[in-house]
Amino acid sequence: MTNSEQDVLRDALLTIDDPYYLNTFKNAADEAEWWHVNEDFIQSDIQRFLPAGFDPKQPEVWRFIRISLGQFFLD
Repeated sequence: MTNSEQDVLRDALLTIDDPYYLNTFKNAADEAEWWHVNEDFIQSDIQRFLPAGFDPKQPEVWRFIRISLGQFFLD
């Protein structure tokens, strides 16, 4: 993703006010499990917040989403 695309996606993610995406976790392992268990749902649901042209199922976009919304991130 270009820097410009990252800026657009980051701006879109900052507008999310759905409590489902505003979790807090005790540690990285708990967060990683939550992302893993909910990955299919999140990739489908989060599309409603994203500008056209961003596919959360693309690995680069998905990684950026996890980094941006995550409290912890295990790459």
